[in-house]
Amino acid sequence: MKPSSFFRGEDGLWNAAIIGSTVIVFLLNLAGLLMGITVVFPHLLYLPVVLAAYRYPRKGLFFSLGIAIIYFLMVILIAGPLPGTIAEALIRGAMLVVVGGLIAFVTRRLREQESLYQGLFDHSAAGSILVRETAEGWRIVEANENALALLHRSSDELRDQPLTTFWSEDALHPVFARLVKEGQVHASETTFFTSDGSAEKVLLSLATVPGNQVVLTFVEITRRVNAEEALQRANDKLNLLSRISTDHLHRTANDIIETVDEARAESADPRAKAFLNRVRILALNLARQLFLSETYKDLGSRPPLWIPVQRVLEDFSRTNPGKGISMRFWAERLEVYADPLFKDVLTHIAENSVRHGGTIKNLVVTYHRTRGGLELIIRDDGIGVAPEMKEKIFEYDSGGHAGLGLFICRQILDVTGISVTEDGNVGEGARFVLHIPEDNFRIEGSLEDAPPFTLPSDPAELLSRGTVHKSGTRVRELVSAEFPLAEDLWVDYHQTKGNPVTDRIFAAFADGRAVSVARCKRHQDGMELDGVYTPDELRGHGYANAAVWGLVEACGHDTMYMHSVANLTGFYGHYGFMPIPEHELPDTIRERYAWAQGEMEGANVAPMKRPATR
Repeated sequence: MKPSSFFRGEDGLWNAAIIGSTVIVFLLNLAGLLMGITVVFPHLLYLPVVLAAYRYPRKGLFFSLGIAIIYFLMVILIAGPLPGTIAEALIRGAMLVVVGGLIAFVTRRLREQESLYQGLFDHSAAGSILVRETAEGWRIVEANENALALLHRSSDELRDQPLTTFWSEDALHPVFARLVKEGQVHASETTFFTSDGSAEKVLLSLATVPGNQVVLTFVEITRRVNAEEALQRANDKLNLLSRISTDHLHRTANDIIETVDEARAESADPRAKAFLNRVRILALNLARQLFLSETYKDLGSRPPLWIPVQRVLEDFSRTNPGKGISMRFWAERLEVYADPLFKDVLTHIAENSVRHGGTIKNLVVTYHRTRGGLELIIRDDGIGVAPEMKEKIFEYDSGGHAGLGLFICRQILDVTGISVTEDGNVGEGARFVLHIPEDNFRIEGSLEDAPPFTLPSDPAELLSRGTVHKSGTRVRELVSAEFPLAEDLWVDYHQTKGNPVTDRIFAAFADGRAVSVARCKRHQDGMELDGVYTPDELRGHGYANAAVWGLVEACGHDTMYMHSVANLTGFYGHYGFMPIPEHELPDTIRERYAWAQGEMEGANVAPMKRPATR
């Protein structure tokens, strides 16, 4: 290397600074040693050591070692080989080596990280642009090759240019406002403009970096967006054609039914009427299947949402009263995260029981937690489903002999990972079980992400909800916002408080107010019935009977335990509770009566258990 090139460019300035500072500090130390000064000037030796170790980290340790050796020799030659002087020079030399080595190590690591991030920036499959905020706005510092290729610009054309060179100001400001508010922006869709004015859709992410800078990372999605828009247009046209075809088919089916009805009225031949009845039934089935198919085409077109089960079922019962059928729904606080068509699944299964249950008198909907999630159970006491048909009713049969509606229901549920089975007994009724994953259900008011339901502004709406007990008392489960109703009654019952996380509270109502309550409390190792209470002045009307009846029907799929007052074991026996030894109680439930010291009988308390029922 020629001496002239050694001092050229940026490297030349660093080389001049290192050599110049080295010469100067050694001359000053030489002068100091000649004058007997050995304290101040040696500190100046750190200057060339730091400069050299920072600029040339791989050689920094050797440079600092050389400086230390030269300084040590200067001290020996000028100050003499005195023990104190030698020790002091050795310590200073060692410190120079340590400082030089540390700075070289740290600098090397920093440059490795810088090289890594620069490599990621330069070679990322996405476009990357580094921008800095200035008084004139956001200016471009650097852009990688993919960004330049997408924008059809060179590096020189973009460097130090405003972002508005390729991004409209109206689109830019909202994104940077989000960045300021949230600290980062992920996958925001926007439009960049190339040098020829063409628009490119991109998916953009922003992140702040030191130095008042921001990194923009983006991928081009123009073709994907165009494909989605084309697909949406095609889907809209297909839906329009489907709607037109369905309307025509509906009209045709209605015309067939009307024609058949006219023919039946005119015909006196019993054999002909039988055939006409069969044609009419087939036409009605066709109309119903058209309706179900039309519903199914919307599957997956909208995102899943939280659906309140009780509200859906109550709407169904109002429009499908079912003569002589008692409909009891115990899902007041349950929400399910599913496709919006989940509402149609609930109503279709309930309607299926009403239509095909035969001898059905009761339709009951309950739920209970399982290890893998939750089971929502829709059961009736009709004729049931034959064993060989339990799976076939969910299958699609092109011959039209299986249940098209239940086939579609299973497809709707599968979108969000929910499954459905039928496990009832013939002669005892159908029992449809929806198996809901852990993340797809929540109990309102129990957690921060399960907000409480708001109560209706019209009190009459609340009074109309619930199930009527055979005594005529209306019973329903309280939502979390109504727990104070129970606590008001419990003031004289150990001042008990409700906890929405663990409790399900059932209340009997008379004359528009809560008159009796009962609680099902979930412990770590079991379910407990407690808090059964009716104020003294309201007793003797069967209100407690009604509250406990509702609780047991709603929660009876789980084994339940309780501590009964000894003289009420017969009362609870009517609901399936049986006396058990104290040691059979789960630990957390038994601990509530630890004050009895293992002598519950002597404390007038009787442990009881109710086995789980289907």
